[in-house]
Amino acid sequence: MSTINKQRVVIAAADSYRPNKVNHALDEIFLGLGLNPKNPFDGYIQPGMRVFIKPNWVASRWRESCPHKDDLYSVITHPAVIEAMADRVALALKGEGEIIIADNPSIDADFEELMAFTGIRILEQKYDVPCHIYDLRPLVCKDLKDYGKKDKMAPQPGDPNGEVEVNLGKESLLYDVDSTLFRGVFDEREETVAAHTGDTQLYTISKSLYDSDVYISIPKLKTHQKVGATLNLKGQVGSITKKNQLVHWRVGSPETGGDEYPDRASWEKAQHAKVTHRGAHPGNDTIWRMVVDLYKSLLTKERKYFTVIDGIMAGEGQGPFCPTSLHSNVLLGGFDFVTSDIVAVRYMGMDPAKIKYLQYFIETNNINLNDIEVVLNGATVPGFFYAPTRYADFEVSPAWQVIKYII
Repeated sequence: MSTINKQRVVIAAADSYRPNKVNHALDEIFLGLGLNPKNPFDGYIQPGMRVFIKPNWVASRWRESCPHKDDLYSVITHPAVIEAMADRVALALKGEGEIIIADNPSIDADFEELMAFTGIRILEQKYDVPCHIYDLRPLVCKDLKDYGKKDKMAPQPGDPNGEVEVNLGKESLLYDVDSTLFRGVFDEREETVAAHTGDTQLYTISKSLYDSDVYISIPKLKTHQKVGATLNLKGQVGSITKKNQLVHWRVGSPETGGDEYPDRASWEKAQHAKVTHRGAHPGNDTIWRMVVDLYKSLLTKERKYFTVIDGIMAGEGQGPFCPTSLHSNVLLGGFDFVTSDIVAVRYMGMDPAKIKYLQYFIETNNINLNDIEVVLNGATVPGFFYAPTRYADFEVSPAWQVIKYII
């Protein structure tokens, strides 16, 4: 196997989810990354390994609060991409090892409805190695009207392999932030505050994922109202089993030390609204820190990584739950989650330096964008990040216009 170039990301065209189109695009990605398309993971994935494949399975249907209801595959990863990647993993395992395909969806998602919609369970019987599909959630919300109320949640088994608690301590970007206003998934904030006070900075991760030898992430190319874009890094929310450890905002408006709303007027208006968009603005100075923390938590154990970002049908506008479908007709592939997300965001027509969690890694890791090699339509694109174009030019919600790449 050739030397891996983590600074290279390949963007390949695919105008539908027909298997021949998906496989052709993946072969182009592997070839562009210096891999043998016939068996791309040979030597990277060894027989006997556990390979964890994480799609974006955030929802099983459109929420009633969405202003429109489009194609659900603008929200979740398409099964054709998952299957094509699992095929290649099974080939590399040579009859020894294990494949786990799993996610921790939004707490209100109906997993069996999701399984029926995608038809993905067929993969459990397809390969000569065990292939398991798991719902990693220990708690689910049976009725959306109970969303946010922990005592109304229904328990379920969660990850059959258990969970692993990681304490980032002073390495957490929440370490020196006043935790008294932290808000997680549930209205009961005590658990969230306790998990992120002082030297205690806890994230509890699915053991199936944490103990994996290889982690393949297959997110959706999609906008996000709280962080700008949700790809590999933001998608790590789906690795966390204890959802209330995920700090989404600080309650209130800036006038009271919060970032739940951008200003006092927005906070007052929300007190009488049926549908609110808490934390959904660029001034949210909390959630991006959580995104950085999640990636840091992953890195506490050594494993191999690979990603394919599903942008054949993408989601623009009011992501992650209510986007508008966009046929951007691409798959993006690479070995490094951070580099791949940076390229994907720029391809979406945004400035990665204006997305706070990406800006953090660009600055902290001293990433020179000119050092990232981007292959598009089979050719390396010099100056990809500074070209006078927005490429796919995704629409964003009004508050997020500030992240658009300036031509």
